[in-house]
Amino acid sequence: MGVFDTLNIGYSGLSSSQSSINVTSNNIANINTPGYSKQRANQVVKHPLDDKIPGSVGAGSKILNIKRVHDEYLYTRAKNSETNLEFSSYTHQTLKEVSDYFPDLEDNGIAKDLQDFFASWSDLSRDPDNDAIKVVLVNNTKKLTSHIKDTSQKLENLQNRLNNEFKDGIEQVNDLAKQITEVNKKINKIENVAQGNANDLRDQRDQLELKMNKLLNISVFKGNMNHDKQKTSRTDMGNNYNININGFNIVDGVTYHPITIDVNHKFNTASYISHNGTKVDFTSKIFKGKLGAIVKLRGDGIDANGKPSNSKIQSYIDDLDSFSKGFIQKVNSMYASSSQTKIQSDTYQIQEDTKLPEINDIKEGNFNVLVYNNQGDIVAKRAITIDKDTTLDDGTANSIVYKINANLDDNNDNDSTNDLDDIFEAKMVNHTLTIKQKQGVSGYHIAIEDNGTNFAGYSGLHKIFDGINSSNIDLHPDIKDNPANLQSFKAPIDGNSDFTNDMVELQYENITFKRSNTQEVNQTIEGFYRFGVSNIATDATNAGIDKNANESLNKSINEQLKGTVGVDMDEELTNLMKFQTAYQASAKIITTIDQMLNTLLGLKQ
Repeated sequence: MGVFDTLNIGYSGLSSSQSSINVTSNNIANINTPGYSKQRANQVVKHPLDDKIPGSVGAGSKILNIKRVHDEYLYTRAKNSETNLEFSSYTHQTLKEVSDYFPDLEDNGIAKDLQDFFASWSDLSRDPDNDAIKVVLVNNTKKLTSHIKDTSQKLENLQNRLNNEFKDGIEQVNDLAKQITEVNKKINKIENVAQGNANDLRDQRDQLELKMNKLLNISVFKGNMNHDKQKTSRTDMGNNYNININGFNIVDGVTYHPITIDVNHKFNTASYISHNGTKVDFTSKIFKGKLGAIVKLRGDGIDANGKPSNSKIQSYIDDLDSFSKGFIQKVNSMYASSSQTKIQSDTYQIQEDTKLPEINDIKEGNFNVLVYNNQGDIVAKRAITIDKDTTLDDGTANSIVYKINANLDDNNDNDSTNDLDDIFEAKMVNHTLTIKQKQGVSGYHIAIEDNGTNFAGYSGLHKIFDGINSSNIDLHPDIKDNPANLQSFKAPIDGNSDFTNDMVELQYENITFKRSNTQEVNQTIEGFYRFGVSNIATDATNAGIDKNANESLNKSINEQLKGTVGVDMDEELTNLMKFQTAYQASAKIITTIDQMLNTLLGLKQ
């Protein structure tokens, strides 16, 4: 071994130290770079010189490779925690927004409007002919219906927004998948060379994975784990890379399979095209991340009624619709007991021979048809029974029209001129039921008192409200435009407060509300409304608890990951001093060899 071999040893140490200083400097420069993993120069012994001296003589050192410090297990845990946090955060944010649509805890909102509505009826019951009180009642009712419609519209707008965000999210997934395949191509190119490590590209790919994982539940397979001897890295071998979503491969190495968007009733759904060209539902496979939260909130498809299925937001809309429908039909059913000279129903959306109990809103039972004279006396009363065979007008004795027109002795006085059928006549024209005084008869009023069938409320025989749900509830135009048209009596005489008293009592009466899941809830009108609001508040609270738990877990895991792969300034400065000292020592070797050479050259002279 000669002096020049020693010079090469010194140079190798100098070069190794310089490389280590460069890596350390790069770590310090990127201490605040998101997603950066600290890197280490792996210094090893060079192949020893083959000398005759017993034992091999070292030939110095070299940098075998530069690898990032990475722990795939911690990274996977962090990635999963990010997915759960994104799901719970988005869910909480959305449900908090929904709960803000119902500000009833602040003495403001639909519950307060209901109280004002019934308070106005109470005022009117004390002075039923006072038009000024009717104006207040109508204005309070307008405010109530406006708030219901506004809340329904906000929920619908939220559904539409979530629907658009779902589409945007799927497009982001496709874009990220494409970017990952491009990065994989570059990684493969670098790492196909011996000891090639695409450190920065792997960091870049990890960040793309994190972004995709925040959107939906992905499983990433990267091959077997590689544990290096210095334990600075537990990473993948770099082969057989693919991203799988619940059984569907989105990325296969350097190729990706885009998810397609389909539109059904303006509802965006996702599909996966299999290798044989078959389109498979993909929406129901998403259950984590932001898109998982959107699917749970917005729904995963369209049901037979054209509404989102398995949707939390839709369940809130359905409950608001159930509340509105029950409220509309009950108030209208009671208003039918306020007598009038003529009754005309809404246009029926059923065939005239349809069995009425087959309709979800009508029950078997009976209702009373009452006839008043101008003095307010009941001169005829007939109970109309609805059983399993009753229709509107099928030409048989089972129809409503026949039962009203039947020649009966309602008063049991053997007088065939003073019964319901002698004064009023029922007809079905263009799917509309009309009950009016017979030709040549005048001076009478007719009313319907329901006994639980809901026939009058369903039919709209005499009504205060138009509409059938929260999106279209409104005051009847005749009352809305002229509050004086609001009837406050049962018997057609001044000062009669029977009807207004019944309306006041309605607020304390339990009625049946039918939810979309077929569940029937017996509650007061305000009670059922608060039942729906409390469900929303509970869901928002639970989502907040879930979010806080996931935030704590995510913070703990990320701190652990950062402690392993993140840049620590104290550690890097210590390394910098260590490598600087080694550099100076290697430089001293070269200086010493230089002096030795000068001495040798001097001897020659």
